[in-house]
Amino acid sequence: MKKLTLFAVASLITAFSFAQGNAGQFSFGAGGDFTAPDANANIGYFALDGLMLSFDFSMGMEYREASCDGADPAECNDKIKHEGDVEWGGSIRYYGKDNLFIEAGLHTNGEDNLDTFFAGGVSLELGFDGRLWFEPMIRYDMPGTDVSPMGTNDSQPHLGLDWAFRYTF
Repeated sequence: MKKLTLFAVASLITAFSFAQGNAGQFSFGAGGDFTAPDANANIGYFALDGLMLSFDFSMGMEYREASCDGADPAECNDKIKHEGDVEWGGSIRYYGKDNLFIEAGLHTNGEDNLDTFFAGGVSLELGFDGRLWFEPMIRYDMPGTDVSPMGTNDSQPHLGLDWAFRYTF
């Protein structure tokens, strides 16, 4: 419940000011984490000047990994199959002064599990009359599950460096 309250407060605080995107514009973004092999995409809509609501989605590919328990991987035929997955979510982003932005959102991680994230970064204009941006950011993910006693990374909070390219039309 704390996460939903924080999300609601952040939404209200960011709703009253002026910034980069104009009300009524749509945006498409694609990016990932500098420190992990993942990628995601989102479609956004500027509900107010500088306030973007977005629908986020990402897909993980199915792959197989050798499981050899100390044997030479070239001679190992045992493979562990990792299923592909699809995650979705929603977020709210506010573009403030000097192209800086803050963002908060929720995304799925399993059947009944919502993760929360907060991010902050800067939009750097690349071209097309201010429609194409590069957005490096710092992102803090908070898993919806309890922290695992075994210390697995799936249930630990994570601070990472993310990036995105965004096109607004």
